Amino acid sequence: MAAVSLETTELETLVESALNNSTVGMELLNALRVKNGKAAYPDNFGPGDVTNPHDSLWRSALAGVQADLNA
Repeated sequence: MAAVSLETTELETLVESALNNSTVGMELLNALRVKNGKAAYPDNFGPGDVTNPHDSLWRSALAGVQADLNA
């Protein structure tokens, strides 16, 4: 997958907001899903409707993001 340049300050703000406000989390998730070529979740979806990735999947994704941030 091609790398995308993101403003880390904006991303930090969004993640902090998503931890406290599920609506922000769903907006962020939908923006990322669309960027990845997937369909956005419908408006009536909530955090309880979203699949919870297995530990190995999110840990691998986090390691990839950390590697990108350290590059």
